[in-house]
Amino acid sequence: MKLIYEAAAVGAGGFAGAVVRHLVVTVTGGTIGIIAVNVAGCLVMGLLSHDSRFALFAATGFLGALTTFSAFSGHAVKLWNSGETVTAAVFILINVLAGISAFILGLYLKTNLAS
Repeated sequence: MKLIYEAAAVGAGGFAGAVVRHLVVTVTGGTIGIIAVNVAGCLVMGLLSHDSRFALFAATGFLGALTTFSAFSGHAVKLWNSGETVTAAVFILINVLAGISAFILGLYLKTNLAS
């Protein structure tokens, strides 16, 4: 029974994260929207750092759906194939560097705000 509750938590979080990602990307545009959800998701993941009671809902479900690697990869390839190679390279660098930096910032904030 525990597995069913866990799966439901992941599913509910995934539904919410996917809807938020769709709305943000649609309103802000593909490139900026994908960067925004990826960096924000990394920051929140760092804040949670898998210690949260809501880790299955928030980290695995919501953030997993919000910050999909497939959306990032697909958009990078779309930019590249349309001849926007510099934009594609900058898009990849921003996502990776800003995402890792945001995660580290989240860990730092969690550690220092909890004290």
